[in-house]
Amino acid sequence: MEVFKYIVANKDGKKLTGTVEAPDEQTARAELNNLGFSILTLEKTQELPKHDESLVKYIFEAIDANSKLVSGTIPAKDSDEAFSKLTSGYSLVVTAIWKEGSTEEEINEARKIGNKKMEEFIEKKNTEEAKQKTQSGDQQKEEAFVKAKIENLLREINELLVKFDKDFTVEQKTDIEKKINKLLRIKNSTNLNYILETAEDLLNSIKAQEQALVDKGYFEKKIKLEMETQKLVKELHKTSAPSSFSEDILDKIDKWQETHASEKQVSTPTRFLEKFLTWVKKSFETPPQIMVIEEQIRAYNHQLWEFVKMYFKEPTKEYKDKVKSAIKTIWAARKKAVHSLDQAKKLLRNRRSGEEETSDIENRFIDPAIAELNALTGWLLVFYLIYYFISIIITTKNFGFPQIPQGFFVYKSHIFKYILGILFLMHASTSLKINFFQKNMIANIILPTGFLFGSILILLNF
Repeated sequence: MEVFKYIVANKDGKKLTGTVEAPDEQTARAELNNLGFSILTLEKTQELPKHDESLVKYIFEAIDANSKLVSGTIPAKDSDEAFSKLTSGYSLVVTAIWKEGSTEEEINEARKIGNKKMEEFIEKKNTEEAKQKTQSGDQQKEEAFVKAKIENLLREINELLVKFDKDFTVEQKTDIEKKINKLLRIKNSTNLNYILETAEDLLNSIKAQEQALVDKGYFEKKIKLEMETQKLVKELHKTSAPSSFSEDILDKIDKWQETHASEKQVSTPTRFLEKFLTWVKKSFETPPQIMVIEEQIRAYNHQLWEFVKMYFKEPTKEYKDKVKSAIKTIWAARKKAVHSLDQAKKLLRNRRSGEEETSDIENRFIDPAIAELNALTGWLLVFYLIYYFISIIITTKNFGFPQIPQGFFVYKSHIFKYILGILFLMHASTSLKINFFQKNMIANIILPTGFLFGSILILLNF
């Protein structure tokens, strides 16, 4: 067995040092990773671990983060310190701990106490597993999102260093490369917070080189480096959470569909709801080409704001003129992007209109039905209004009729009021649909909902 000396970071970011025995380096790395550590350094050593004579050697049995039974020894002043080191430093669930040289009776007593802890651990593990079943999908997505973000960040940093290769000194390059190597070592760790902190430290180290460029008189390069690093910091701080209302709706629909798609037997209401949600999802989805342009515009907006701040921050006229020139260049690029976005949206609307025109059901049945309903309700409203005014005149004026038929008192009927109000709402809804929202998918939800809500209010208030 070989002895490997290590420096690792636990889930809380605390650094731990020690040695591990393993047949090779790969096995040593696997054992440390299984404990949830991010390996900072790992190297073979011929030195045997030094023992502090003032410390007592304790033997322990425990369960690691992967529910695997582990055992070993740990030096400590007393059992409480040994227990604290194992739980807080190594995230182990200690099931038994005893002093080296303990009697069989003392070891059995320690294991009895450990059995109780084992039962508590199993109970806690079961509840956590039940919770993790609902969270595992989100955690896997978050891990994949962070790792993809780090890969992209490393690629962009390498491109950035190529651009500024001749402007950085050997010492500057060495410092940056050390931080890059550190990030490469830990990028596959499960300790996401530590990975992000290391990546941010790397970006801060690159950003710190701006002053060196100013000292050399490279104002334009300093501006370029500042903008590039600010862009990378912004990308690093991005989260996988939805950033807009439509993204939030799409995320919730995806989660619902993932949950119910796995069911073996799907009820009819669930099947209907799934079709409805698919239709809603289609209404809120933004095509990739539009998302790319919108992201470009957001990046330009951010750059413009940063340049404006730089303009007022820097005192020299030469620097201000260069910043002003950069602002003009970015503004021109933004105008082009806005024009491209308008054209893309117009093209998408035309394409959707063409798709809707090819829909036989909508063209042959739904649109003509709405038009017919609009015309019918319009004529009925005209008829009822004329009849209403004639009834008012006949019943309130004295025309010498010996007896007025009951039909002319229809305006006093509650049913007449209900019908008139509902007909008005139906005619208003169909008119809005035909004249203003003929090809709008969201209007297909809002207008019928508004009609139903208004009808209920009429029925409750008359």
